[in-house]
Amino acid sequence: MMMRRLICFLFMFTLLGLHAARAETLTTSNVQIVWKVANRFRFFKDEALFQQQEQAWRQYGQHVSTRNASTEDNAMFYYNSSVLGIEHVLNDRRIPFTNFLRSKFNWQGWAARAVDGTCYDSKSRTHAACGGVDAYINPTGHEVEIALKPLQGGKLVSEFICHWHVGDDAEQQAPCDEPIRTTIPYPDGATVSVNVEGERPISTDIHVKDLLVVGLGDSFASGEGNPDVPVQLDESRRVQNLYPARLNDSAAGSARWLDKLCHRSLYSYQLRAALQMAIENPHGAVTYLGYACSGAAVEKGLIGPQTYVEYKSSDASAQNPDVQALSGGRNDSEFSWLLRELCKVQPQWQGGLWTCPGQQFKRNVDFVFLSIGGNDIGFANLVSWATLRNGPVTRLAGWLGATVSPGQFAANMDSILPQAYERLARQLEKAVPLKTEGFEYDSSRVVLTAYPDILADENGGTCRASGNGGEPEDAFPANQSLDRFSNWLVVRQDKLEAAHAQLSVLHDKMKQLAEANGWTFATRAYADKPFRGHGFCAQRQDRLDDPAEVLMVPCWGKASRPTQSCQSGIFGQGTGWRPYDPATQNYPYALRQRWVRTINDAFMVMNQKVIDRYGAIDEVSSARDFTETTGAMHPSAEGHASLADAMLMDLRPEVAKAFGAE
Repeated sequence: MMMRRLICFLFMFTLLGLHAARAETLTTSNVQIVWKVANRFRFFKDEALFQQQEQAWRQYGQHVSTRNASTEDNAMFYYNSSVLGIEHVLNDRRIPFTNFLRSKFNWQGWAARAVDGTCYDSKSRTHAACGGVDAYINPTGHEVEIALKPLQGGKLVSEFICHWHVGDDAEQQAPCDEPIRTTIPYPDGATVSVNVEGERPISTDIHVKDLLVVGLGDSFASGEGNPDVPVQLDESRRVQNLYPARLNDSAAGSARWLDKLCHRSLYSYQLRAALQMAIENPHGAVTYLGYACSGAAVEKGLIGPQTYVEYKSSDASAQNPDVQALSGGRNDSEFSWLLRELCKVQPQWQGGLWTCPGQQFKRNVDFVFLSIGGNDIGFANLVSWATLRNGPVTRLAGWLGATVSPGQFAANMDSILPQAYERLARQLEKAVPLKTEGFEYDSSRVVLTAYPDILADENGGTCRASGNGGEPEDAFPANQSLDRFSNWLVVRQDKLEAAHAQLSVLHDKMKQLAEANGWTFATRAYADKPFRGHGFCAQRQDRLDDPAEVLMVPCWGKASRPTQSCQSGIFGQGTGWRPYDPATQNYPYALRQRWVRTINDAFMVMNQKVIDRYGAIDEVSSARDFTETTGAMHPSAEGHASLADAMLMDLRPEVAKAFGAE
């Protein structure tokens, strides 16, 4: 009996031993196959550009995690300020989140290193730089990084060699603790399996969700005020013997843009929002088509051709050269450019709208980002009304229609905006395939963004300006912000208050009309007051000597007061720049309190000039036509980052649905 039990025991022990010997190294209980798309923002042809943005986002997240708040509050703060956080990591003149200045600060900003690494071809003005427009719009695959994640705290060691199989591709071998890279076919996807030699594989199905996002609109969407490569100024040359001149005194010395005519740049909040969507969704990708153009209105810009913000002179050496704004031909509009890339056949003009014959689109569009309406009702003209000095020039400007009073601006909201938005809604239905589950055309995927409040000071109130107190004009930051042009321009408190009051009226009107047309209205860009404390006159009071916080333009010479612009004559005989050197201390993208480009900022960042047909600068025409102020009263790079965050706060639930998140 004892012998029989011993035999049974030895038999069971042998079976257990055999079972232990056959225990598999990789099982679904001890490892998980994880993956992510390597370059999830397809607008960047250089993956390193995407990785730079993603790494900055993670670095910002590490900073947020140190806040004295709950995990939930920190997570909410992180996602609601992600794009602004990335901007702070990449463009801060100081080591991020410290007061220590960087020893190797790139004054040109991160976009200067990225502008040549995109899929946009600035010569053809199409998204053709990554193998052609069709290859860009319709990817055949996405490169992904696949790895094994240990479960229950276990670790994978390098002595195990993993055998990877992706669809019908050849086997890849790598240590089990190292990732592999492969291309997953789109849209079909592929099955991925992994095992060690002689064991059964574990597997998963990988499908990449690629969203197509289209950006349309005006200067607030294009990135106006924020060229990819800012102008470089010279400390030895001066304009009017007072103000800094360009280092390169020709067309080649101009600021650079993704699209020069439209003043479209990588700092555009529409592009930054699309980029952030890609950063936050590792199993997806975003294909971005941007067409926003500075100066665009619904009729002149989106649907029909527009006049651009670039000017050309006949001959800079002539006494009275002919100066004209550049303009496009009949087919030069945002919708015509979109359809030339999105439609399989030649787009047609029918019934006053652009159409794709037979709805032969190359693919569906997931979101349309939209900023429009300000130029239709005269926002720039309202700014002119608020800043031009009273006198013959103002009266002439009003007679020519160059200024719009607050009353007329309000009237334009009622008489122009409803019809403009209704016409735009019809054009969108004709030209953009916005199909979602259950809807042949889902108008809620059109996202209209509110305009921000750009007229607040660092305390959140309306910028203080000249009144009847007898104080010098330059005592007010609002006037210091335009001192280069103070002979023609001044900000008065009564006018500024009247103009400021119209911003809330415009917001309410846009919200009403967006809802009437079934669009999503990204209201937080105004309603949440992200620009509170960051308007065009705002300053950090503890850094008033920092060139980034200074509102005045550098000038050569002296003045009777520290805040007064330099003066010619006896006061201008001194030597040296004040308040800072324009060549070595100009920081267009360094962090600052104001998130709005002032008129002085426009001179320092873009310094836009009229260029004649020979490529020479026409200084006289530039000063006369105020081209040097182009880009003023628009969000800075920080402002655009904040607008992207505000829009995403309204949009994230729909983005999650579009990516198929549960």
